[in-house]
Amino acid sequence: MAYEPRHMKWWGWGDEDVQFNSSAHPGFWPYAKSVLEIEADEFSAQHWKLDAINLPEARVDEPFLNKLRSFLAPTQISKDKKERVVHAYGKGFRDLFRLRHGLANSAPDLIIYPRSEREICLTLRAAADRDVVVIPFGGGSNISGCLERMDAGRVTVSLDMSRMRRVLEVDAHSCTARIEGGIFGPELEQQLSKYGLTLGHFPDSFLHSTLGGWIATRSAGMQSDKYGKIEDMVIAVRMVTTEGILTTRAVPKSSNGIDVNHICIGSEGTLGVITEATMRVHPRPELRVVSGYLFPEFESGIAAMHECVRQECMPAMVRLNDPDKTALSLAFRPPPSPLSHAAGRLFKAYLRAKGFVLPRACLMLTAVEGRQNEVARRLSQAEAIYRRFGAVCMGESAGKSFEATKFDFPHIRDFLLDRNVTTDVSETSTVWSNIIPLYRETMEVLRARILESGVRPWTGCHISHTYQSGASVYFTFGFKQQSGHEMEQYLRVKRAAQQAFIDHGATLSHHHAVGTEHLPWLAADISPLGVQAIRAIKNALDPANIMNPGRLQPSSNPLEEWMRLPHTAHG
Repeated sequence: MAYEPRHMKWWGWGDEDVQFNSSAHPGFWPYAKSVLEIEADEFSAQHWKLDAINLPEARVDEPFLNKLRSFLAPTQISKDKKERVVHAYGKGFRDLFRLRHGLANSAPDLIIYPRSEREICLTLRAAADRDVVVIPFGGGSNISGCLERMDAGRVTVSLDMSRMRRVLEVDAHSCTARIEGGIFGPELEQQLSKYGLTLGHFPDSFLHSTLGGWIATRSAGMQSDKYGKIEDMVIAVRMVTTEGILTTRAVPKSSNGIDVNHICIGSEGTLGVITEATMRVHPRPELRVVSGYLFPEFESGIAAMHECVRQECMPAMVRLNDPDKTALSLAFRPPPSPLSHAAGRLFKAYLRAKGFVLPRACLMLTAVEGRQNEVARRLSQAEAIYRRFGAVCMGESAGKSFEATKFDFPHIRDFLLDRNVTTDVSETSTVWSNIIPLYRETMEVLRARILESGVRPWTGCHISHTYQSGASVYFTFGFKQQSGHEMEQYLRVKRAAQQAFIDHGATLSHHHAVGTEHLPWLAADISPLGVQAIRAIKNALDPANIMNPGRLQPSSNPLEEWMRLPHTAHG
């Protein structure tokens, strides 16, 4: 069956008819109530109504609209209320909180659905002529504030790329594919599978995000240990700007000055619209084995990951949870059968006999894929290292459970928001020698900031996306909301996490982009001169500043602006 993309629900994650099924994970809510000290068990069902949204009237620039009508069909231009609300924000906590409180003051005035690069060129030319802001829109899954309208003084359009989603050309001999930027993850893999190929890029947002969005935000997929981040996969790009089309050649490597591909990668819609890219693709794996391992403590698991990197036998995916994230993963399991329940008791007894202190134990999930003989060899090498560091294999059952639910985790946030619980993430990367110090310092500051609001903190972390020099460190936190002070609570904790990264030698984000959520820390991360270089590129490619203004350019008081972003119905 052909994949047909559709917009996510405006009040949460995923399709409107899909939500977190708590009955399929019966241990999750009891666990959450316990760790967050929530006494209430029943909550009123939420019915989110579009009529409750306070939507500003769309501003109209008639000359611009008339120009659009000269080359676009009526179905490619929309001022529909629901469409405007859907395109108002991404899916960050701040985004969803505002929409759930009836505020959509950042909604675009118009949504445009181009079908070709020519239509995008004509749209940007018309926008530049009329000083109209253009915000490229893929799947709307971004959680860092990359889609919010930041210029209230100008007419703003959302340029939705969902009608440009074809694999245009495949060179199976060279393992490359030329692909339109609006293609969604499932459709991309579906089209490549006809050639026996895969891109190998599977972020958590895979079902609801696009190739152009991945490139614009420097995305990372779950299997980046084998295939790399998105910037490692891009061979050539085409990006439409107000000054013309920026295009690069499909060659494996070059020495032709500054890498222009990397001007487009991570540009967050500020320079132009990525219409297509030539990507490095791979033969689909013959075999995939997903397994679980339990380590005695977090440090031994990290040491095992590092040793696998040194011996060049990393799995395609590896994700190591700390003790609290491990407890969460175990609570997320499907209902056990009587047989598996009995087996679980025996396994716990075995672990105690092996000297495990269960509250300190850490779950690692791995995926090894490729040719059958390659999978067997790599799995044998990795497991030998894991055993040296005290791990016990849990078999493929833990892996199968992860595979079945790996794209479901974002739905948990909606479930918890319905129950007045704030939950969010902050992720970074750092060198191997700094992972444990960074982890300890960040966890300490997160817990302290949550406790300041008088509620019990839940914090967890996992390590993934490994490299020769380091890895990604991904923090998750949750807490009961203080009625009337929800956003103040959230900002205090989010700020603490981001500042801890900068203070302890890490980056502001490994794969979630800068947007508005991380903008105050950009200059500290890349230096003021680095920001100046970005500004110079912006001025050259978008001199009228119509492309997604307000990104990658921190003001003189970025934290004050960050705190001021409207976040309630009266904000």
